[in-house]
Amino acid sequence: MRNKLYYLLFLLLFTVSCEKYYNPAIDTVSGQFVVDAKITNDIGRNDVHLTRTRSFYDRLPVLEVSGATVSLVEIGGKTIKATESASGHYTFPSVPESGKKYFLRIDVLNNTYESLAVTMPPVPSIDKLYTTHVVYTINENSGESTPRTYQREGREIDIDMPVSNTLSYYRFNVRSTIQWTWSKVPGSIFPDSYGWFSYQNNEKFHLVGPQDQTEPGKIIKHPMLLLDYSPLLYFHSSLRTLIFQGWILMFEQFGISKESYEFHQQLNDQFAATGSLFDPIQTQVYGNIICKSNPSEIVYGFFDLYSVKEIRYFLKLPTPPLELTLRPINRYPVIPFDGEIKAEIPSAENPNPDPLQPPDWWEE
Repeated sequence: MRNKLYYLLFLLLFTVSCEKYYNPAIDTVSGQFVVDAKITNDIGRNDVHLTRTRSFYDRLPVLEVSGATVSLVEIGGKTIKATESASGHYTFPSVPESGKKYFLRIDVLNNTYESLAVTMPPVPSIDKLYTTHVVYTINENSGESTPRTYQREGREIDIDMPVSNTLSYYRFNVRSTIQWTWSKVPGSIFPDSYGWFSYQNNEKFHLVGPQDQTEPGKIIKHPMLLLDYSPLLYFHSSLRTLIFQGWILMFEQFGISKESYEFHQQLNDQFAATGSLFDPIQTQVYGNIICKSNPSEIVYGFFDLYSVKEIRYFLKLPTPPLELTLRPINRYPVIPFDGEIKAEIPSAENPNPDPLQPPDWWEE
């Protein structure tokens, strides 16, 4: 028995004496050139952002690259030179023409960087936008062993759009803004506050391509957005009664190249990574820019030419089978992502303030 005790004590001391902390060595590589270049048919959306990375341990912001010469070169045509509008940001005085090929050239210090040539797509279009009644399923995690499943009713916003030899790849940004009012006295003509907040799916890029064709030359009933009939699901506050005043739906449609589609699809695959051995890693998402003067240098970034068109709709969702209101909005003011404006409280200086007015962009 005593020998066994000695043996166990020896094993314990051996284990403790061999314990060490492993600190992996991480390279402090910094200074990688990063190019974020997006050129559109809208002169206000053209921007080339140049930066350099810092080391892994550095907590400072990225380094802006100033003083570069940035050019948009048309194959067999003219060259458009950019001006530095802010530190590291370069903008062009004109836009590329549809159907023509361009590449990006950047000269900074003693290095020259060039992208592959990209064709400027034509302005995209939508043949039809409409809504469809749907029954959808919600899986709710209630803390039990299995999620609770139930069904709800809503409206799906769908679109039809063309596919052609000149434009067959698309990307979308979809934003839905819910409007609401609140009054101290229910039924008051003038509300005491106007409020709104927005929803936008930023988990991955919304891409559409030829593989989504439902018949030759057409993509039909492509789902863009699903809204429940009840606005109560979207109201943040349960402490006061909010009155639903409709949705503003904003759709940005981008005409993109096949290469851009594949690049953003690779990013989607990376965003959806679940820790599997076969998940893509960042270095497998290749850009289209190289250093001509030093081909061994790694350059991060992607040069993209895309055309853009925005459409907006106002939507009120009643309980079915009542008729809904879906109408186009033919103005494009900037709408903050969320906010609230409140009526002025009567005071000794102003006992009868003017009734509260909605924001200029508000839709009735």
